[in-house]
Amino acid sequence: MTFKQDYLLNKLTYWKNHNRNSMAEREFDTLTYLLGVFCGYKLKKGSSVLDLGSGDQFLKDEFNKREISYFSLDIKDLNFETDKFTFDDNKFDLVISLAVLEHLKNPDIFLNESKRVLKKESYLFLSTPNWKYSKNIFYDDVTHVKPYSPESLNEILSIKGFKDIKILPNLRCKSKWWYEGSFKFFKACYLIPFTNNAKFIPKFLKGKSRGMFALAKKD
Repeated sequence: MTFKQDYLLNKLTYWKNHNRNSMAEREFDTLTYLLGVFCGYKLKKGSSVLDLGSGDQFLKDEFNKREISYFSLDIKDLNFETDKFTFDDNKFDLVISLAVLEHLKNPDIFLNESKRVLKKESYLFLSTPNWKYSKNIFYDDVTHVKPYSPESLNEILSIKGFKDIKILPNLRCKSKWWYEGSFKFFKACYLIPFTNNAKFIPKFLKGKSRGMFALAKKD
């Protein structure tokens, strides 16, 4: 490898890691902000978190550097539709599931297990597309099998016994106004012109979302 090739490879690695770390920090800031503002819930030092569908565990460092224990399960570890989680009851202060639910034909075991491993008064934080705003593109991802609306997501979490359910737009690091009101999902989809992936666009014009978050408490 020449010096120039080595230099370019190092630069590419730097920017890849920088973008990855920035995205992880943004995810952490968003979920802790929403839990605090809408649920009055705060993760403390010494808490434990389970990340479901963790992929490359890009959130791990964000929790660990705050002395929050991070655990994860992914498709390589088990089948979310048929297998129970390999953790004891009432173990975690937070269970995170980002972009998993829409990939499950039957989410019963997944949601039951998520609730089982949560401590009492702790929260499930999940994301999934909002069918009302993503129906034209939902099945462009061939691994998507089950869509949800805000109403159906609220209903299934209620059936599973979760309380204090909040269904919010899947927006990152926005002010409280964007997550409130009867038109909150419309605002997220149509009042913000660009997605977070857009390049060379001012930050205040980015964040367009067709998805939703759910925050739900185990009593």
